[in-house]
Amino acid sequence: GMGAVYEAEQLAPVRRTVAVKVAKVGMTSAEELARFEAERQALARMAHPNIAQVFDAGTTDGGRPYFVMEYVPGGPLTHYCQLHQLSLADKLGLFQ
Repeated sequence: GMGAVYEAEQLAPVRRTVAVKVAKVGMTSAEELARFEAERQALARMAHPNIAQVFDAGTTDGGRPYFVMEYVPGGPLTHYCQLHQLSLADKLGLFQ
C-alpha cells in the first residue's frame, strides 16, 4: 500500500531481472516516508530463503524513495488466496 512494485532489468554490474518498489506519488509526509524507510531497512537486514533480498536503494530524480530487490515470479498473494478459496486460518498459516 505504500508504493508500486515494478519488474525491471538490471544491466550492471550484473544482468538480472529485479523488482523495484517506488513510494507512492504524493507520499510526502515525514510519517509516510519514515514508514517506507522502515520497511526498506527491515527487508535489507533480513536473510531468509523466503524473503526477497534487497540489492539497492535510493531516491528518484523526482525525490521519491525506492528500493531494488530480488524478483520473485508469481502473482499477487490475494489472487492465490482467492483461487484456492483459503480460510482465514489458512491465510494466517501462509505468514507463519
